[in-house]
Amino acid sequence: ENVKQENNKKIERGSVYQLLTARPDNRRPLTWERNHIDVLIMEGLKFRCPWTRKIINNPGAYDLDHIIPISLYPINELWNLVPSDSIFNSKGKRERLPNNKSLDSAIPVISETYSHYLRDSGLSDALREDANSRFVRIYSEGFSIQGLTFAVKNFIISVQKARNIATF
Repeated sequence: ENVKQENNKKIERGSVYQLLTARPDNRRPLTWERNHIDVLIMEGLKFRCPWTRKIINNPGAYDLDHIIPISLYPINELWNLVPSDSIFNSKGKRERLPNNKSLDSAIPVISETYSHYLRDSGLSDALREDANSRFVRIYSEGFSIQGLTFAVKNFIISVQKARNIATF
């Protein structure tokens, strides 16, 4: 709708494809993210649930979990979204934050998930953009998965300390 054609110039097929598959500004209900993750799974990548370690290797057979629940942080930034075990997400985690032990054991899996995201150009761009918006300092030091994971962990800990939220 927002594309303006100049001087009756035709838009090329490749440009139309880019417009149709561009990352939407309003990213609910996370269909765009799920589609990209499903493609990575179809290409042979295996994701793991950071909370249960269950292997996720079937497209669509997972929940896209908000590490910091959407009730606390109502923004769908990619650094906050990880494929997770559907049963645990709906019955075990729900609207809770990971406790320090759960977070420490999940960090390597979250880091692995971010590395998988970087293998897809769309997810890579989204992850870098979202991380830059939220964690400006990591870009001044140069983007890295380790830096992002460290920043996310510290942010989760600060949310835990600032709010009286149930943990798992």
